[in-house]
Amino acid sequence: MTIKALLFDLGGTLVHRNVDDHIADEVAVKDIADYMVSKGFSVDQESFLEKYWSHYRRLNEYRENFMIEIPMVVWLSELLYDVCGEHLDFKLLSKAEKVIVDARVESAILLPKTIEVLEELSSKYRLGIITNTSSGQVADRVLASLKLNRFFDYVIASSEIGVRKPYPGIFFYIVKEMFIRPEEALFIGDSIKHDIVGSNMVNMKSCLIGQKGLELSNISHKPDLSIMNLNELLRIEHLLNG
Repeated sequence: MTIKALLFDLGGTLVHRNVDDHIADEVAVKDIADYMVSKGFSVDQESFLEKYWSHYRRLNEYRENFMIEIPMVVWLSELLYDVCGEHLDFKLLSKAEKVIVDARVESAILLPKTIEVLEELSSKYRLGIITNTSSGQVADRVLASLKLNRFFDYVIASSEIGVRKPYPGIFFYIVKEMFIRPEEALFIGDSIKHDIVGSNMVNMKSCLIGQKGLELSNISHKPDLSIMNLNELLRIEHLLNG
């Protein structure tokens, strides 16, 4: 069946962060703690940071095990309520969400050749994105700030659908929106667990990117294609409908 659409993961596939995720979040959380102190809350940076990581690990385990998404505003509400109790208000919650979203957007940078590759591919295929994120704002603003949004008519964030890759429903959702069959799409991503397993489950072709040294013979869910960078996608394009 002819490939009509190319679907991409976002983080690790088209963009990455210019600082370690852990460091970026720590800076943001400390900024939130400072803001809370300025508003009269008794908050210690280090203890607040410890609570943040404790909440994050627990919720991330829940998301991964059950393939559901917990929106940022939900888990932030729980964290802040744990610290502030009944004094938690909407203004504080909005400020905390903005600080974390801003930090994640500002640290996003393009992977090499992303613009050039998408310019060429967008003239031949319909392009879409499926991204696991607790905030659709992050995905939308990253795409806008890096001038990638012009290439994609379909951007599906797990925070808006309620489920995460590799849950099959999120893959079925985007092809339904695009009025194509799963067999008419190729999914490109950097995660075996989220991208390759999920796309394979719905009979969508898959392409693993950027996993140098990974021995594919040792994994049960194998991609149809494997490349080291986006530029290679142009060189193997003739294989897509082979």
